Amino acid sequence: MPVMTIKTPILIANPRPFRLILRTADDSWSPSIEQINTARYDYVKLHRATKFFDAEIVTPFPLCVGFDGSFILPAVREYRTIDATLDEFNRIFASILVGGIYIESVEPEDLSQGEMTEFGYFRHTISRGGNGDLHKSLGNKDAGSTSAIILLNPPTILADELEAAYREGARVLKVLDNVSPSLLITGFTYFLNGQTRESLSHAWICIEQILDQMWRVRVIEELKSSHIAKRKRFLESQQWSAAHKVELMHQKGLISEDMYEKLTCARDARNHFIHRGSSPSREEAKTALDGLVDLLKSASDHARLGFKDERMRSYLKPQLANAPSTIVATADKVDWTKPLYWKAIAAIPGEEQWEGEFERFDDITLQRIESRSNAG
Repeated sequence: MPVMTIKTPILIANPRPFRLILRTADDSWSPSIEQINTARYDYVKLHRATKFFDAEIVTPFPLCVGFDGSFILPAVREYRTIDATLDEFNRIFASILVGGIYIESVEPEDLSQGEMTEFGYFRHTISRGGNGDLHKSLGNKDAGSTSAIILLNPPTILADELEAAYREGARVLKVLDNVSPSLLITGFTYFLNGQTRESLSHAWICIEQILDQMWRVRVIEELKSSHIAKRKRFLESQQWSAAHKVELMHQKGLISEDMYEKLTCARDARNHFIHRGSSPSREEAKTALDGLVDLLKSASDHARLGFKDERMRSYLKPQLANAPSTIVATADKVDWTKPLYWKAIAAIPGEEQWEGEFERFDDITLQRIESRSNAG
């Protein structure tokens, strides 16, 4: 007789990179290539919750992380809009990022609706596409072989490590009470995805937010004891641009010469993009994020938090960009000493491996274009 159980509605986010979240180091996952290709892997485990912990979401609920890498919120009134849900998830992911574990921001296509049983097992019921579809199909054992191969020796992480990173990063972000965590993590995600315009825009907004806080806390507040008439009112006026604030804080020793140069480069690139439509280079976007990390470090040091900035700077190195887990190439161009497994790709008309008839139409047949020098 089937077990009757209560099902709780949930909201699920599936960020990149794909990784399994383990309860302990002994929480194993090792399906064979045959099991993956025939969908005989342990699909039940992909539906299992790994841990609940306090991530300061809506009271009194904890955050849940699933074995398949899912992050889970309760489907309550506070998260009834996509924006509210994205902001909460990206706040959590920004904290994990700052805390030393690389994770990317999520967009609407990475969200799903789902349900969880009282035994701590959950499923995706409605996904919006992208990563949500992938996790749903893996759990339902209906993913194609090219998608399911991700289950072969995937990266893993302990839930305790994720929780520790969250706590460390959250301490830093709490000091920066006017900074948008969603913009911060999305700036890094855009950079690694090669979207330099979006990355620079997000980074610069965060830079201005931190500059504004440093201005209030370390310039204005320190002048309360000043007896010079109208000085504080002058400094609190709206006439101070980001450039003015950087200059004055540099003179006060709050911003180093190296940081000054990075922020100036970022501001110039942002202005060229906004006013002239000039797309920033990858190096300019990287400099903006590097300057942003400098400001995080400065604010953290002022609060005596000991922020480890070298971890965030490591995210800007090229080797951390998302590399495809599979390649598509002709047999003569593959180094056959490296692949562990391979799959033949079906031929199409025009390729050497094609055999048989196919539809032909003159209006889609490519014609050679002669260069002007050969045209007579």
